[in-house]
Amino acid sequence: MAVLVIGSTQVAHGQEEPEKNPFADPDMQPSYRARCHEVRELTKDRETGATRVDFSVTGPLALVHFDGTLAYLGLCGTAPDPKVLCITYQTNDMKVGEVVTVAGGYSRPNPDFIVLDPCLAQRPEKAAE
Repeated sequence: MAVLVIGSTQVAHGQEEPEKNPFADPDMQPSYRARCHEVRELTKDRETGATRVDFSVTGPLALVHFDGTLAYLGLCGTAPDPKVLCITYQTNDMKVGEVVTVAGGYSRPNPDFIVLDPCLAQRPEKAAE
């Protein structure tokens, strides 16, 4: 009888909207990619801890900079969204305004700034493959 109740509960949960969780263990794909307008709400209670956790977000690039060693890709940041900075090794010819998906080690130096390091950036059609 308990199994029947648990099974019924799982069916009911399956009909609800899945949890929006853009966090994952290191080097794993999160089950959900946040959009810029969701970042503040989805990260509001998430502290930067001693253990690495990855975060993923999709949005238009506001910054593309390569210093000869590292590439800096900035997205989001239109108020009230926090800025997200992806630190990686190449720009892959990505341009400001292009929509990309970034994922990497989450840290939050302040409420309006998230750093993903190390980070990978892909165009959304590649991220879905």
